[in-house]
Amino acid sequence: MKKYIALTIILVLVAAVIFIRYEIAAPAKAAAHNLEAINGIIVGKTTEAELLGRNAFQTIDRHCSEGACFYHMAAENLLLNRLHLAPRTLMSTVVYVNNGMVTGVYVLTMKWGLPPISLQQVETLPSECNSNPCVKRMVPPHIVLASIRVLFNSDSELRNKMPESVNPKCFSHMGGCNTYAELLPGTRSLNLDAVAALK
Repeated sequence: MKKYIALTIILVLVAAVIFIRYEIAAPAKAAAHNLEAINGIIVGKTTEAELLGRNAFQTIDRHCSEGACFYHMAAENLLLNRLHLAPRTLMSTVVYVNNGMVTGVYVLTMKWGLPPISLQQVETLPSECNSNPCVKRMVPPHIVLASIRVLFNSDSELRNKMPESVNPKCFSHMGGCNTYAELLPGTRSLNLDAVAALK
């Protein structure tokens, strides 16, 4: 009888370890999958029909109102954060569609301790942008840095390098990633850590 109890305990512990490992690894896999799903989309040229031809877009959340729709995917290090093994880190990807045409691709990455950062593909860059991609600090009056936006259009290499833009390992890494250089390796040339440090 004791052998069966011991075997049951061992099996339960093995199952628990497998489950925990899966739960820790799952956010990194989700982040990589979500970035791959939006790779190569061209704002103003990719149609909703083409979007739905991608496997990922056949099952993800879709919300519509009067011809305008958005598709949303997310990844978050819930277990590591609950166990206090890493600061909360999440990534939200959204594709906007209006009247059957993609009008925007948006990746928001948030890591507690760093201002949120968004990568946003737009059809036309704002007139104040002198480069592609263009970095904008969002600082409301009399408030510290609220967020950073990286805007780019379909001519930017970022459009076809979304899987490399964010480091999926940051969502399943003990301790997480502490800098933009670690979290967003595809934007290293923009030196976002220095941008965030500006007063």
